[in-house]
Amino acid sequence: MFRATCLVVFTSLTIAADTGQLNTQLLSNAQHAEEPASLLWLASEQGSQQAQQRLHDFAEQKQDGYWLEKLIGLGYAPAALTLSRIEDNPRISQRLVRLAARGGVAQAQYEFALSRDDYSHRASWLTAAAEQGLFEAQTALADWYLLYQQPELAEPWLAQTADTDPQSAFQLAYLRWQHGEKEEATALFEFAAEHEHEEAAEVLSVLNRYQPVSVSALRNQLASSLPDNWLTAQCRQRMQPLATGLAEMVQADRIFRQFKRDRRLQSLSLCVATPQWLADNTMRCDANWRGQGRLGCDIRPLAETVEANNITHLMVLAQSGKANVNNGVMYLDVGDTYSVFVHELAHFVGFVDEYPLTAGLAREYCSRKTAPNLVFLGEITYAPLDNIAKWQAIEFPVRLYPARTCHNIRQPSYKPSERMTFLENHDAKYIPPLYLSIWQQRLNDPGVQRTVSMNLFQAFQRAKQTEQAAFWLDRVRQEKAAFLPLPAEPAPDETLIDPDLTP
Repeated sequence: MFRATCLVVFTSLTIAADTGQLNTQLLSNAQHAEEPASLLWLASEQGSQQAQQRLHDFAEQKQDGYWLEKLIGLGYAPAALTLSRIEDNPRISQRLVRLAARGGVAQAQYEFALSRDDYSHRASWLTAAAEQGLFEAQTALADWYLLYQQPELAEPWLAQTADTDPQSAFQLAYLRWQHGEKEEATALFEFAAEHEHEEAAEVLSVLNRYQPVSVSALRNQLASSLPDNWLTAQCRQRMQPLATGLAEMVQADRIFRQFKRDRRLQSLSLCVATPQWLADNTMRCDANWRGQGRLGCDIRPLAETVEANNITHLMVLAQSGKANVNNGVMYLDVGDTYSVFVHELAHFVGFVDEYPLTAGLAREYCSRKTAPNLVFLGEITYAPLDNIAKWQAIEFPVRLYPARTCHNIRQPSYKPSERMTFLENHDAKYIPPLYLSIWQQRLNDPGVQRTVSMNLFQAFQRAKQTEQAAFWLDRVRQEKAAFLPLPAEPAPDETLIDPDLTP
């Protein structure tokens, strides 16, 4: 008995002294076994990482939660992520992902990061995964920093993925362009375009067709690029689009090409000239122009160009800000689509939004009663009655439907369209035929429009440049004199802001 006990103790000591040899034997036996899990588990308990990985792979293939749980008990973190894929309970699954993330599994860190909406937690977990070389985490981290306007943090991660990822190359190209590294930026755009990145191809097309122009050269350059019918009755409204940077130029070109194809507007006597790309620092723009929470620019440097080329309206595309129309100038940012452009274009002839205006704007526009697309319920009848008469002269009979324009001040308002129009939601895109007829009537009467001349007058007046202000005020009078009597004082600053459009 004593001899047998000694033999067991001796054998145990021998095995303990040569665990590596035992694990090798267990792994070899498991390779030929029909059910290798038990043998792999014995080696896993002895600390064999190879056995743990093989047992994990076996359990993953068999969808066997038992062995995955056993591995989790040993601290093998990848098993927690795999078990989360099998677990039906979302709460338990989320806890398993978090456990794997804390165990250093890059894929789990990435997935856990995406479940966190707060800036710092998502950034920290994405960073942990990105530093392990996980491609998805690197690109997601760059996107996260770009979303929060931190390009300096995004740029190093984009540089790591740009060689293989067209989207990263495209994003990095814009950052390089902003740094003035235009050759490198162009090469990155070309790489992305070669890998079928459509936006990169569009940028290259713009770079081939446009170049930044100084304000001194703009006047003469426009003279040779304006449409042949610019000064005819076919162009009652003459708009010049301007872009303040590369991204803005791409969007301006996109809007211009869509306008050319838009059959809805082809009957209107308004003309849009070829967009121009302004050189850097041509004019000062601000997303919070004069503290009014909207995009705006100092357009005084464009005064000579406007005068020399008989421009009545401008469209300025800047980096960011709330879309609006202000006395003959439309402001859009790079996120504003063509449908936003058309929506704002209607404001140039006085159309008023059909979604609920803010209380302040509603009090102004619903009491003024000059909207060509609305009537308002008065004490006895609708006002203005002449709107209904104009509508009936175009389309008879006219039916009225509730509009939401004045909802916030509880003033009943009505529109001559049962369907949701582009003035209520620009994505609706529907422009009733009646509205197009009204639009053309307004174009034929410049007295009801506010041109860029008014905007320039106000800009020079605020700057106390009295001589220039007087010139543009006189131009305003000339534009209106043939149509309407002038008031004793110039009209106040008029801005139509779309509060539903975010920067």
